[in-house]
Amino acid sequence: MESGTQLEDLRSALSCVYQKLDAESLTEPDRVELVARAEVVQNQIDAIQDAIGNEELAP
Repeated sequence: MESGTQLEDLRSALSCVYQKLDAESLTEPDRVELVARAEVVQNQIDAIQDAIGNEELAP
């Protein structure tokens, strides 16, 4: 299942972003960039989950 692998990879990437956000040595520009990346990754996760949900609902 390709979607499952993509979800796993994206969730892993999102986890890494959140770990980096917890780092105290981040500058504000770095923090802003990481938040933006997290939003992009979360949007990709949501899109894949929606596609999977639509496939499951299709007759």
